[in-house]
Amino acid sequence: MTLLIIGFDGATFDLIRPWAAAGYLPHLAALMGDGVTADLASTLPPVTSPAWPTFMTGANPGKHGVFDFIQPHGENFTLVNSTRIRQPTLWRRLSDLGYRVGVLNVPVTYPPQPVNGFMVTDILSPRNAIISHPADLIDRYEAEMGRYRVAPDVQYKPGNEAEFIADIYDLIDHHGRWALKLMEAEPVDVLMVHFIAMDIAKHALWRFMDHSHERYEDSPYEHAIRDGYARVDSWIGRLMDRLPANSTTIAMSDHGFGPLKNMVNLNVFFMERGLMKLKPDATTQLKAWAFRHGITPSTAYQWIARLGLQNTIARVSKKARNDVVGKFLSFDSVDWSRTIAYSMGHVGQVYLNRAGREPHGIVTEAEYDRRLTEVSDALAELRDEAGQPILTRLIRGRDAYHGPYATLGPDLHLELDHYAMIACPLFATEGRVMTSQIRGDSGCHRREGIFIAAGAGIRSGVALPEASILDLAPTIMHLLGEAVPRVMDGRVLVEALIDPAPVRFSEDDESGMAAEQGFDAGEAEQIEDRLRGLGYL
Repeated sequence: MTLLIIGFDGATFDLIRPWAAAGYLPHLAALMGDGVTADLASTLPPVTSPAWPTFMTGANPGKHGVFDFIQPHGENFTLVNSTRIRQPTLWRRLSDLGYRVGVLNVPVTYPPQPVNGFMVTDILSPRNAIISHPADLIDRYEAEMGRYRVAPDVQYKPGNEAEFIADIYDLIDHHGRWALKLMEAEPVDVLMVHFIAMDIAKHALWRFMDHSHERYEDSPYEHAIRDGYARVDSWIGRLMDRLPANSTTIAMSDHGFGPLKNMVNLNVFFMERGLMKLKPDATTQLKAWAFRHGITPSTAYQWIARLGLQNTIARVSKKARNDVVGKFLSFDSVDWSRTIAYSMGHVGQVYLNRAGREPHGIVTEAEYDRRLTEVSDALAELRDEAGQPILTRLIRGRDAYHGPYATLGPDLHLELDHYAMIACPLFATEGRVMTSQIRGDSGCHRREGIFIAAGAGIRSGVALPEASILDLAPTIMHLLGEAVPRVMDGRVLVEALIDPAPVRFSEDDESGMAAEQGFDAGEAEQIEDRLRGLGYL
């Protein structure tokens, strides 16, 4: 049996179903008609970086240790990579069982891990780094296929839509061509191909497609997202055409997508509520006055954008940027000895300033529950500019995660206006609680991704109840006839299978995991620049 897994980053049935019915996505339409479908609940938060490790391990972030693109440490953070995943991945498990596996572009796979087959890493890969296993894999085919790229070459800004869209489409085709080449030249039993491009495109272009969006405008780019989906669909068809008989195809996403309204500066809110305190010195107080009166990173970015220089920011050294940012109010201005809570992460992740976790933590275990209630009660009073509540749901970290790394995750997750609002990823962009996204993005993530499966062993034409992204790893193990490690938190989706055999389990633990390996200073700067360009920092 050959298994093809398509990772369609950010894909949503809200777009797929009508476009498939209208004939724009014939291959996805055929998969849905021939197989099973289900909404796929993502992680908390519904973000690329924790979701893909969750898929790859079948374990929640409290067991695998990845909660976001970054791991906060009070005023600072470190970037995550594949060595932070503290559970064995599907690729390692299947390799150990003798399967040949191929993994292409899946997020949080850099640095590449040894597999029985090949691996090409992801959007978090530094330039000029070794991005494949075997190390010479790219070199073998680059003369024929051209330079391999993991990410877009063009950063979106209003006015460069044509250039941005052309680059996005080229990235889809680039990954599709490499996938076909490696499928032919490096045959495997299990192949996963990931397409990142349309997630990036939807952040920028949603408002041109969505007539109900408050910032909708008539545009020649109205169908750019639809046509990008059609491009991915075409590559899915070409990959499936190469499959042998008795094959199975899974198409899935890490999260869904929808419109973005506003951004919430949670740290400004915490300052207003006295949950975050600033240093009392004159310089900090002057910065605070300036921040309240509009001298902010957002204002600076708007002036840079008016001059058409926003794309030059990435070519400025990190030290120079930090020197500029240091002129504004920032986490460096916070008096951590008097601060209860802070936010870091763009979906709405809130951390208590916990003793023993944060470098200058003050919230002890004895007072943790009381402080968590205090912060939760304050957040329940969040309002938009019209005075309407914006907190749809608040989830405590202890209810979202379990495992040895659970306490490293956020203490609170906020769902803001059904995820139509996001938080400023770092300190704040403006002195107001409610503001617009600094780059003008109009789309953002939703909880519900997609799961489609068809082929050998899969039922036909069945819509399933909602599944979890945790369920796919155990389902894949079982589909291949292997035992499911008990450490996996998901379940086998037996309702998707024809005549499923009884599920077998195996005991497992974390023994033998590689030591964590961070980025060096130059690599970290590159990745921060890329995340900043994508709106994640």
